[in-house]
Amino acid sequence: MSKKLFEIISGVMNVQISQINDNSGSESMPEWDSFNMYVLLNEIEKEFNIKFSLEETLEINNVGDFKKQLEKHGVNLNE
Repeated sequence: MSKKLFEIISGVMNVQISQINDNSGSESMPEWDSFNMYVLLNEIEKEFNIKFSLEETLEINNVGDFKKQLEKHGVNLNE
């Protein structure tokens, strides 16, 4: 599932998967702006059939934060 998450991020941000790691976020990726963050949230919610709350959304600053929130929703990223 981590691979799927990275594929989604790669597609939305238009960067190579090899450029993405748990620390990737707005600080390290110029493509990670507010619009792309919104698109990314939407794509991840659709793919994993979940809905993030506003509080959860505000806690997401990088890929690692997405992983934490997905795990809270019961998504197993190790599959």
